[in-house]
Amino acid sequence: MQRYEYMFIYLKDIPPDIIKQYNLNELAINGKVYVEICKGVYGLPQAGILANKLLQKNLAQFGYFPCKHTPGLWKHETRPITFVLVVDDFGVKYVGKEHVLHLLNALKSFYKKISIDWEGKLFCGIKLQWDYENKHVDLSMPGYIQHVLHKYHHNPSNCAQYSPYP
Repeated sequence: MQRYEYMFIYLKDIPPDIIKQYNLNELAINGKVYVEICKGVYGLPQAGILANKLLQKNLAQFGYFPCKHTPGLWKHETRPITFVLVVDDFGVKYVGKEHVLHLLNALKSFYKKISIDWEGKLFCGIKLQWDYENKHVDLSMPGYIQHVLHKYHHNPSNCAQYSPYP
């Protein structure tokens, strides 16, 4: 971060063993502990841009760069590989497995935990069913509508609603 951020955390929100371990009762003022944030923290508005800048710096060493006019789209200087990045999901298009392995090795040099879906069945929570022969892909989100209806406590209407009308 170019400029540190500051915040407070209520002691009641901190587990007792952490309070004891770091002797936070002595540091607390009015039941709060004030903290200085020097790096990214989950939930910080600029956390996403900080992570993206770090990724750009790290992958640049391996020849990868974000495309100028398409946010989230990345390419390599010479390799036939393109990927889209949405938060922490990579969708990769490549010609030749050696090129995608190059990307994976680059990522593994900076990140410890990486999961790989070689069949490309899931991206950003969307299920993908590929038909390479007919150059077609079906996208679906099974159970999504039911989940949202339940989440927002939607009650179905008692009368039929076939189409919009004046």
